[in-house]
Amino acid sequence: MYHARLVQYTLGNGQRLVAEKLTKEFDRISRGLTGFRGNVYFFDDSTGEYRAINYWDTKQDAEAANKVIFPKLEELLQNYTNEKPTYRFFEVFDAIDDGEILSSHTITK
Repeated sequence: MYHARLVQYTLGNGQRLVAEKLTKEFDRISRGLTGFRGNVYFFDDSTGEYRAINYWDTKQDAEAANKVIFPKLEELLQNYTNEKPTYRFFEVFDAIDDGEILSSHTITK
């Protein structure tokens, strides 16, 4: 069992390069934090909506990471949008649960 942190933010149309820059910066930061397992990013350029899912060993790791990452994200986003980012925490259920982050999504023959 592990945990996820889902972050959502809106930049508006035509902001793909900004989203890529922010994603790269926060990816680097999260990889250095305790309990980090992985990241997945979702971009919808047509609506200017962006999401990130970070995977963490424990809920405490996810919450501690959020205390580091989220204020920095809020501060940087003020340069690009008036929309406030949001976050939520989830417990991740992996039907295979063999410790590999996306093993349930891999087809094996």
